[in-house]
Amino acid sequence: MGTAGRAPVLILGSGWGGFSLARRLDKSKFETTLVSPANHFLFTPLLPSTTVGTLEFRCIQEPVRTIPHLRYVQAKATRIDLASRTAVVRDIFKGREHELRFDKLVLAVGCKTATFGTPGVDERERAGRHVFFLKHLYHARAIRNRLLELFERADAPGVEPELRRRLLTFVVVGGGPTSCEFTSELFDFLRQDVSRWYPDLVRDVRVTLVEAGPVLLGPFHKSLREYAMSIFERREVDVRLGVSVKAVRSRGGVPADGGVPADDDDSPVAVLSDGSEMEFGLMVWSAGLRAVRLTESLGLPRAPSGRVLVDAYCRVRGHEARNDVFAIGDCAVHDERQLAQIAQVASQQGAYVARVLNAGGEPRDAFRFFSLGAMVSLGDFAGAYDGTHVGDPHGKELRLPRVSGPLAWLMWRGGYAARQVSFANMMLIPMHWFKSFFFGRDISRF
Repeated sequence: MGTAGRAPVLILGSGWGGFSLARRLDKSKFETTLVSPANHFLFTPLLPSTTVGTLEFRCIQEPVRTIPHLRYVQAKATRIDLASRTAVVRDIFKGREHELRFDKLVLAVGCKTATFGTPGVDERERAGRHVFFLKHLYHARAIRNRLLELFERADAPGVEPELRRRLLTFVVVGGGPTSCEFTSELFDFLRQDVSRWYPDLVRDVRVTLVEAGPVLLGPFHKSLREYAMSIFERREVDVRLGVSVKAVRSRGGVPADGGVPADDDDSPVAVLSDGSEMEFGLMVWSAGLRAVRLTESLGLPRAPSGRVLVDAYCRVRGHEARNDVFAIGDCAVHDERQLAQIAQVASQQGAYVARVLNAGGEPRDAFRFFSLGAMVSLGDFAGAYDGTHVGDPHGKELRLPRVSGPLAWLMWRGGYAARQVSFANMMLIPMHWFKSFFFGRDISRF
């Protein structure tokens, strides 16, 4: 038992699942500890908006320590001994290891971006050069700095036209909502801000969206996918479907040490599966998910994808009888009823596990996901909402309308502004939208 007879519960992860659980868990019954390298919850649907300054970073995050009566440890879990119910965590500052005890463990560690072993991608992303993921706040900050750097460099005196075109070529990899929303935010930035502050550069900008599958926005209804394609075609975005990035190499060849060239003017080249090559200044990669190292090292039952196998009650396989180990969100999967790796699922699973634990720990009813539909913002007062699969994907579904255009864009903005955890962010987000629309985005680089 923990302090004052409260059972210790250890939550790993501060994303949608872990944060939802930590907020709802009864702290009078449980001594709750949350471990995560990120000391904030990130409202991920609004992350692409921060890459160009439509929104500021702080208004889409909530500090974990704002949850009352929660113990937070900024660290990474490195080892878990389920037999002794202990976890070893390493703090992110000095690398010191500490041991934490638990009666109940909830894995909510999410996933990381998958590169499918594409040569040159991981190396450049780790170096913070040319290739960037878009999953965390520090990714968005790096993209924003790189984007502004490219425009400043391209506008410098004496820059050759060929180099200017290379610097201002942007490649977005992936055809899901994150990639489409980033591409749309980039379009708004180019149309509303670059045209004002860098008018001589607009003609040199090229944007290419690469998707290995046959369509953009695969989970959406066909009519909405076609609508999104028509939007990008009208904006002269080069959309390449059925094409993947096979490698990212240096323009001047691979360095002797196999790393990234020291000369940043040596623009990288994206080698595509259709045989074409493309030099670029910035690549944003949002093409898939893979398991994090911790879930790979626990020795728990896993699916071929690397996700931890759970039963219908979010309990890890092999631990059903004791009701002591749960897994939720992107890191978990039910072998018979697989759900998409999206925020809605993780958040609802966190709330479900909280209800189970608060009621004594013995689940009565299986977890049932209720889909609220799918939304995407396409910028410039355009958006799409697919309500054709609202409800239980494995049960009864409602057939709500499909909406596109300005109304869907308003639904997207209104819905996500209203879903903020704090009143402060509910106020700040519309204020930043107002500021960006009427006064432009901040193009300062620091």
